[in-house]
Amino acid sequence: MVPVEPHQNFAPGDIQNQIYSYVPEIKQIADLDIIIPFNMDSSNIGIREWDELGTLIYNKLDEYGGFVIIHGTDTMIYTASALSFTLRNLPKPVILTGAQRPLSKLRSDARSNLIDSVELATMDIPEVLIVFGQYIFRGNRTIKISVNRYDAFNSPNYPPLGEIGVKINLDRNLLLKPEKELIYQPGFVPKVAMFPVYPSMSAKILDCAVSSDVKAIILLAFGAGNLPGKNPDWIPFINKAVSRGKMVFIGSQSVHGGTDLELYECGRNALQAGAYQLGTMTSAAAYVKLHKILKTTEKRNDIYDMFQENWAGEI
Repeated sequence: MVPVEPHQNFAPGDIQNQIYSYVPEIKQIADLDIIIPFNMDSSNIGIREWDELGTLIYNKLDEYGGFVIIHGTDTMIYTASALSFTLRNLPKPVILTGAQRPLSKLRSDARSNLIDSVELATMDIPEVLIVFGQYIFRGNRTIKISVNRYDAFNSPNYPPLGEIGVKINLDRNLLLKPEKELIYQPGFVPKVAMFPVYPSMSAKILDCAVSSDVKAIILLAFGAGNLPGKNPDWIPFINKAVSRGKMVFIGSQSVHGGTDLELYECGRNALQAGAYQLGTMTSAAAYVKLHKILKTTEKRNDIYDMFQENWAGEI
């Protein structure tokens, strides 16, 4: 991103001409080709761009030892999840990185993040990573935790795969160990809706999702997956959604831990009404995975079975 007149708002810049002038040392790490399939604010990136990136990497997989994707931080976790599900049993590193301060600014973290990412892309790491703030994360286990700090990401329910200091400390025991051939599965179907739940909120607000062509609804509830117990319309909402062929998944607004609908009565009532739980999967990974599953099937039992499969270390 570069500041644009007259208000100095940040907008996408000329990556190809800037990157070597700002970070010339990356040429010492690897032989690089720079490809720009698109250049946009990451808030505008979605299923079309996920497919474009996945297809690009798949078509060039034999040409390169690794891939680094320079990506805005706002939706990086969604793109990382999408690529991990599109390219399963990945044999080479695909690394997403970016910056909290643009490369053109003083004290930018872009230089160190890019250098770290390019070096890691030369290593034998068979999965999709987010490399940021001197940490190495599994892409589909990562969440964004800050808009201000340089360590902007965290992996709440799975340890970081490594840390970058004087040396790169990579815990290979935590890495994926693909034993099968690459599965390339493009395509996403945008029939998933995700909503946070608030105290005293009525489920009637979400009736539009039930009457739409949405096939899966994710509710981000409280704690271990609890919905407001005294509000009488949540369980009927789940019953109605299920009766119309929708699948209802319940996640948690809490960062650490996961959903356990057996723990409290509020959760058990939802479970008995036909809801499923996200467990420790991040809401971003679950949201993207359901988009991917719906490309293959819209049968309820098949969706749930595929959702429960551990595709790329997301579970």
